[in-house]
Amino acid sequence: MQTPEPPLNIIIVDDEMEACNNLRNILLRDVDPYINIMGIAHDTAQAEKLISEHTPDALLLDIEMPKENAFSFVERISPVNFEIVFVTAYDEYAVKAFRLNAIDYILKPINTFDLTAAIRKLKERVRYKSTIQLPAYETLSRQLKNHSEPRQLYLRDNNSVEIVDFKDLLYIAAKGSYSQVIFLKDGQVKQTVMSNSIAEYEELLPADQFYRIHKSYLVNGHHIKQIVKDGSQVVASGNRFSLPVGRRRHSGLLTFLQQYRATHV
Repeated sequence: MQTPEPPLNIIIVDDEMEACNNLRNILLRDVDPYINIMGIAHDTAQAEKLISEHTPDALLLDIEMPKENAFSFVERISPVNFEIVFVTAYDEYAVKAFRLNAIDYILKPINTFDLTAAIRKLKERVRYKSTIQLPAYETLSRQLKNHSEPRQLYLRDNNSVEIVDFKDLLYIAAKGSYSQVIFLKDGQVKQTVMSNSIAEYEELLPADQFYRIHKSYLVNGHHIKQIVKDGSQVVASGNRFSLPVGRRRHSGLLTFLQQYRATHV
């Protein structure tokens, strides 16, 4: 008999009581009635107290709050061992949110479909963390945020975890809110699907090494060996991949490759 999945432990942080109650109701009524809401905080001081008293898997966190906003709060208490989903009425903070390694960014008024997708990604990330030692996961988070050496990604592949150097990443393909990561392992091309979006990887991976050639493809400059068909495709060494280039991204790709070869080759 399969062991039931433990409930997701969540803390809601929003300065508006009505917004907290609304989010709680949508979560339990429309998304997952077994989610364990460990507490509700109306400012970052209350949130910090709840975090110290409990061990949440995730925070559903508003951005604009009195005294201290969410970004200052997260940076102040970092590194953290929980996940973050930002829930806000403001769309201009998305890039900064993903730089803090947020799982998702949901706009108010809350769309149930978006919240369900975020909870699904949260559950997958929590399962992923359980497959590796927590210090290793925290190291990954710090590397992604700070681009510190050595440059590696930890990729879950079924029940194993692959540690992949940035240089061995071939490209990342968008699969809706997920990403397919294609990489080299012992000279062989491998792939795995991750719960992070391609936009997250674009923000987190070093811009001097990776370029978004198309809305669906983020490519490692190290492996681009040829541009063909009037700039409409890039080809990798050994023909490991051939990918389309977005019409408006061609000139930017040429500039990127010039800079890449000047600094990396």
